Amino acid sequence: MTTELDTTRRLRAWHEGRPQPRGEALNVHVGDDDDILCLSFVRMGGESLPWGVIVGGATTPEGKNRKPSSKSGSTPRVFTVPDPRNRDLVADMMIAVGREVLAHFGHPRYCPDQDESLSVYRFRQLWMPNPSHLEMLHSLAFAYARTRWERADVEVLRDFGLLANCLFVESQRPGQQTVVVASSALSSVYSFPTSPVREAHLGHQLAWFGRERTRATRLDAARAAEKFPVATALDPDFERRSLAPLVDKWNDAPRPDRVRLGKSHASAITKILSAELERRHDLVVDAIGLLRRDTRRPNSGLRDLVRIGRESFSKIWWDNVLKSMADDPDAPAYWPGLWGDVTAGSAAFAYHSRSAAAAEARQILVHGDRALQEEELLAGHGLRITVTGIAGRGSTWNASFDFPEIPSLKSGGSLSIAGAATHSSKSSLKIADFDLDARTIVLQPKWSAARSALGALGMSSDDQRWVGKVLVLVDDFPPDLTARLAGRAAKRSAHDFDPLALFKRERDPEPQEPADT
Repeated sequence: MTTELDTTRRLRAWHEGRPQPRGEALNVHVGDDDDILCLSFVRMGGESLPWGVIVGGATTPEGKNRKPSSKSGSTPRVFTVPDPRNRDLVADMMIAVGREVLAHFGHPRYCPDQDESLSVYRFRQLWMPNPSHLEMLHSLAFAYARTRWERADVEVLRDFGLLANCLFVESQRPGQQTVVVASSALSSVYSFPTSPVREAHLGHQLAWFGRERTRATRLDAARAAEKFPVATALDPDFERRSLAPLVDKWNDAPRPDRVRLGKSHASAITKILSAELERRHDLVVDAIGLLRRDTRRPNSGLRDLVRIGRESFSKIWWDNVLKSMADDPDAPAYWPGLWGDVTAGSAAFAYHSRSAAAAEARQILVHGDRALQEEELLAGHGLRITVTGIAGRGSTWNASFDFPEIPSLKSGGSLSIAGAATHSSKSSLKIADFDLDARTIVLQPKWSAARSALGALGMSSDDQRWVGKVLVLVDDFPPDLTARLAGRAAKRSAHDFDPLALFKRERDPEPQEPADT
């Protein structure tokens, strides 16, 4: 979104005193109850592993009386440990959590009713409150994906660590719909009358949708909601006041006897952490319910994004699961690395992959939402034209354009008619020539015959009804550009020379002994 349009929408929302729908379509995929798993964490200050976890479905709670999850027939499950610095207890907790998350994503080892010969990954979603919970997946991957710990059920920890890493890697790909951060999802669907920094607080966002009648009362409610943390970290004063004394008492017992003697303290810790976890979980479920109640239609491009996401996650996770279970030395599993881009080649590959994926996702969604088309035009990535003439039996169109003021055009480039099709030459036009001063352009349609599937935009290229029509054209995007750009970058970077080596500090020369005189 351009800064000008973002500011305008934010001011409009402030004038109305409530969040305003952004666009005419929902640009976030919300799966069915069986496809969604909500996951939230809390951690002790300074620790990288969870203190408590809550796992549950997307059924909307009603007050304190929670409705059962359609997946499990029970309320969300809460897992806690008395002290997260005890790695054995944390591992026991994460084994239980891991089984639930792995089963949700269809891992054959944890789905007893699933056919192990199944070779197709079924799309699933993971919803989390805000980005700090997403970062916890990375910490879990580092802790368990490559662990050599000799203990019971260590395979569960490894499987969960590998899944957590794959989920984190997939979450970085623009346009993906597998891992959804609830606060980011709401920001992409609504314009809030508040600063972008405060939008990271899911409770603050949801409070703007409350029943208060005026802007002032809604603002007060949003400010009050900010006092309750949504991130993985607890409020430091609350932790020191309510939890630290209980943890100290639990640790007073000798280490071998703490679990047996500290049951009452552990129960008290669980009670406090459960309230914090349930509040975070309820916010995520409320966000899902809010999106489901929105009367706007889902963007038609979401089907393509879900399909691309299913193929992408299947490649990095599901296919490797099947290979690891087959245990074929000729076809070993190749899991994504934990450290990210460690060479210039991998960095170039990742950059071009994500850059092209962002352009691809934008082009897929732009056809289903006129608000996104406005954003493309404001960014100079398209034209608003009026067809003035058709020549050569429809092989050439003459048109004038009035927006944007300075478009990004090049001869031989390709534009597509917004709203007509996605990833298809059926609505594409090649730029033959243009005159920025006269604000005219010559286009060559890439189709000729009429196409009934496109409705009013499916006329043949020589149909005179095109003349006088005002059309929005957006940048066309080759569907295989992601693979071609990333593959070319990786190929050209596959040599011994690493430009990062130029930034290594050279060693100081060894001191020389003074010459004899």
